[in-house]
Amino acid sequence: MGFVEEREMAERALAHSGPDDGSEPAFPPVAQRFLRAREALGLSMDEVAAQWGQQPSMYWDLEFHDSEAFDVISVSDLVTLAAILRVSIMHLLFGDDPSSPLPTTTYAEVVRRLTARMDAAGITVDQMSDSTGWDLSEYLDDPRKLEDLPIFGLREVCKAAGVDWVTTLANPTARPAA
Repeated sequence: MGFVEEREMAERALAHSGPDDGSEPAFPPVAQRFLRAREALGLSMDEVAAQWGQQPSMYWDLEFHDSEAFDVISVSDLVTLAAILRVSIMHLLFGDDPSSPLPTTTYAEVVRRLTARMDAAGITVDQMSDSTGWDLSEYLDDPRKLEDLPIFGLREVCKAAGVDWVTTLANPTARPAA
């Protein structure tokens, strides 16, 4: 599978809201990518966690559960980990970089579009927050805080703004690896 297929797989998993039958959505094999990238550098899980500045258990879960990269850690942490592991965030999430570079949408643009949509629809921040499942007021005040969301949250906010969430992934600045 390539970028397009794995991106579609991620979208299906992130959109999963089927019956509560205990089935888990299938995410791309992100855990395996974390493992391979770490092993290629000859690092232990504890060493990666130390460079990341987190407890080892936070990193271990990333190598055991494909969904962790999408629904637990922040986008900025993903970018930091990609830098530590010396791979792109697109490689970690989708197995490869897109064949053509994607446009970049800034967080400020996401907020601008979100505000324009609220104005056009005549709805309040609280109403838009209810529809996204995220309290949007802090992001309207400081768009950079969008990098603190996990992928599934960023996706919901971007969807409300009419923005492709993947085009925002170049925004966060990774903390330097120790």
